[in-house]
Amino acid sequence: MSNSTASAESARLLFGPGFKPGRPFLAFFRAGPQSLHPRLLAEDPQRNWDACVSWWSAPPPAAQVDMQCFTGDNKYEGFMEFMQDADFLSRYRYVMLIDDDVYFRPGDISRMFEICDRHALYLSQPALNRSTNINHVVTARNPLCEVRRVSFVEVMTPCFSQRALAELAHTFDLTRSTCGIDLAWSSLLRDRDLIRVVDAVAVDHTKPVDPSGGVFYRKLRSMGVDVHAEVADIMRRYPDFGGPRTLHGGHVYRQGLPRAIAAPATRIADSMIKLRYSVPDRLRGWRNRLRRAPAATG
Repeated sequence: MSNSTASAESARLLFGPGFKPGRPFLAFFRAGPQSLHPRLLAEDPQRNWDACVSWWSAPPPAAQVDMQCFTGDNKYEGFMEFMQDADFLSRYRYVMLIDDDVYFRPGDISRMFEICDRHALYLSQPALNRSTNINHVVTARNPLCEVRRVSFVEVMTPCFSQRALAELAHTFDLTRSTCGIDLAWSSLLRDRDLIRVVDAVAVDHTKPVDPSGGVFYRKLRSMGVDVHAEVADIMRRYPDFGGPRTLHGGHVYRQGLPRAIAAPATRIADSMIKLRYSVPDRLRGWRNRLRRAPAATG
């Protein structure tokens, strides 16, 4: 498929010179001017994945990628438009939707896809390094596991099997902010043992979520979107799944870990990870309450 052919078929999806979809996996990036995807492509020269970049800003003049698209107000809207144009999408065994501030170590996107394929994972995500910006403790890397059974993966970097994509794509436009879509996934899959965090691949979330000053959140406010109201609506519409947590059993443990201690050691490590994040959060909460308290009078 040539660029000219793609342009004739759809102004929303363009192909790089000489590119033909053929690798078994697809990485779909939502990208702005500081996107990490050029680095990820350069650091994975033997990649097993095709790349599509969904731009939320004007692409740089020298942008060279397999595929580009230009629609949608968020990553999931962009991907839904891509799904309409990409009649070859069913060729990919796994599809991962990646924010532009997520950094994988060299070759780790390919490794993530290999692990998903080897273990026939349904819905998954890479773990987050514990030194990076973490939104949900359940996604923090547990070093004792290769693949960990969980109740939740977040919207930042989910990896869908073809079956999961077919089942869950209808949720992609539930909110304009994308917040809460992942809660719907967890509710829909809550009794089916189908969600995993891949601890063998850990990524850096290089920018903290900034609801007050972030570009995307400013855009949402200009559109009149209330993120909290969207999440509350999702929680009303989809039954509770028990919250984001590591579940008991069903893990693939790190090679060399003695089977007799694998399960209890994993539970201990999980508890320590929760403690690592819950204590600072509580201290911040107490500090904020003290700041808001009325000053003592003599």
